[in-house]
Amino acid sequence: MNAIKLNKLFNEMTVLLAFTAFLLSIFSVMQHPLIGDDRHFLWSLYEHESFFAFITHYYNNWGGNIFHMIIWSSFSYSPIALYLYKLTLVPMFTAMAALAYYLATNTLPDISKRALGDFVIFTTILWLAIPEIGQTIAWATGSVYLCMTLCALIFLSLINNGRQKILLGKSLNYGLVSGVLIFIFSFILGTSSVQIFSSIIFIILYWFRGLQKENLLKRVPLIFYISLTGFLLGFLVLIIAPGNYERLATYEAPDFISRLLKYFLYLAGAYFSGGSGNLGTSLVLGSIIIMLASSFKGINLIKRDSFVWFGASLSSLAPMIFAVDFTSSRTTFMATIFLLIGIKSLVKREHGASSSNILMSYIPILCCLLVIVDSFVGWASNRSLAREVENRMQIIELSIQANKKEIIVPYFTTIPSRQTFMLKPNHDQEYLDIMAEHFEVTSIRHDNSEGAPKPNTLHPLKALRELL
Repeated sequence: MNAIKLNKLFNEMTVLLAFTAFLLSIFSVMQHPLIGDDRHFLWSLYEHESFFAFITHYYNNWGGNIFHMIIWSSFSYSPIALYLYKLTLVPMFTAMAALAYYLATNTLPDISKRALGDFVIFTTILWLAIPEIGQTIAWATGSVYLCMTLCALIFLSLINNGRQKILLGKSLNYGLVSGVLIFIFSFILGTSSVQIFSSIIFIILYWFRGLQKENLLKRVPLIFYISLTGFLLGFLVLIIAPGNYERLATYEAPDFISRLLKYFLYLAGAYFSGGSGNLGTSLVLGSIIIMLASSFKGINLIKRDSFVWFGASLSSLAPMIFAVDFTSSRTTFMATIFLLIGIKSLVKREHGASSSNILMSYIPILCCLLVIVDSFVGWASNRSLAREVENRMQIIELSIQANKKEIIVPYFTTIPSRQTFMLKPNHDQEYLDIMAEHFEVTSIRHDNSEGAPKPNTLHPLKALRELL
């Protein structure tokens, strides 16, 4: 079989496997049950009776992340809204990957036969390398990390598109409607998080410096400054929220040395899954694959195109020093995305029918297979957890109908997958206490009796096998 026919076969297999991985990922996310804050926001929106009252309450009592509140109130509006929202999460990830690819290469993903594998490799590595994917994509409440990163990349892509045109000597023309829409978009994005603000400001200043060196700052259009003003105003709204200070009042800040040591531990483990689990294996090996798949750019291009993304990655972690006791692996989501954009920007896009490229054609196939297995395991785990959640809610409802004031429910026994978010037993009990208050009963607690199922003891794949 000659090289052309072999490449055609590999491309067809890649398309088939990529589509299968895409569908299985959607099934996995759709199976993830409402858990933790999901129900809390549903009830809260119902109690406040309107989006505005809901957002106002959380702005005054919880924090200034209006972007988050818009997402939460939108999917909490109705079961149909929640269903449609969850249905779009994997397509949103794909769009985010396409924008990340564009920012890394300054070209949109090419799904032609010659370039498909390159985009598939990048996208699948992005999926496999994302920390706490169960919390940041599959879990409805936590998926704000995906949403705000997608919006941040849209914002940066618009700016980069204008920047590229300026570097090429092209004129930029934006109308009034475009200016208003960009201002509103940038304002809402500014209210998303301090991490987003820190990384975007770093990138913009870096790009500004590059234009200044080329004496091109005078060609920057007014719309750019308008959008930046909207972004800064949004950030101001974020940080002055009364809810920020309500929460800080209950927080005992550590002394300077303790804060510094905790932050150092956080920073040191940021790209290694916090020093636990798989130690960031997917991120490290994926980065190596991306770098080996093509040749490196020249040093001047690397300085212009790559350093900014590594700086943005670290910048997204910098604000966590002020909330070091609240750090978690999901706060490294944006750092991972920017790091992989930087890694991808180090190398050239190369296509052809050489023997080395034929060998590289195996990689997108293997990457797709990894995502397929990952998503199938996620589907099985989420399906199992969803049944446990449904069973628990039935016990609560039947107990309320029987006028019981002290309700006992089983622990969640499912062993979570990478695509599953599950509360630890102590945190689960905190939400059971909230549920008890909501349902106006004395208590809802775990079944600790002898012989009762214990947490994380049910292997979903083994349970699935027994049904066959």
